[in-house]
Formats: sequence, C-alpha cells, structure tokens
Amino acid sequence: MSNLVKRKDICRILGISPSKVNFYTTQGLFPLEGRTQGGYGLYDPEMIRARYRRISDLKDDRLTIAEIRDQILEEEKERNQFLELKFDE
Repeated sequence: MSNLVKRKDICRILGISPSKVNFYTTQGLFPLEGRTQGGYGLYDPEMIRARYRRISDLKDDRLTIAEIRDQILEEEKERNQFLELKFDE
C-alpha cells in the first residue's frame, strides 16, 4: 500500500479543489483509509488517482454521481470476487 496522504496532497496530485475532494468523499467515491491524530482524513493516493480517472470517464458518458458510484462499486465488487476465485484455486 502507498503512503497515506491528506486532502491537500490529493488536491495537489489531481489538480482539484478541496471542495471537490470533500464532495467525492461524502459521496463515497473517495474513501478515507484512516485519520491523523489531529483528525485529518487520510487517503491512498494511488487508489484515489485511479478512482478519479474512472469518475472522469464515467462523467464523459454523462452518468450522474449516483450512477457513477453504483458503477464503481459494482466494478470493485466484481474485481474482488474474481480475485477471491483466483486465489482460492
């Protein structure tokens, strides 16, 4: 796993505003991986970078935020099921 980073680092990495990071976090698209002792949320930058690319692709297809969330969660569920099957063999 990558080193976890704060919201400000995600903003810098992706070139987006803190309010956009907050929005995607509250919508369940940017999951927090933990918190600092001071209460700041921590993110996995590699996972967030991949998620943001997928969100952008789905937005280009004119999906709503709810549809994007459902699509991403379904894709992750299928990927996890595949990995479980693969490693159970």
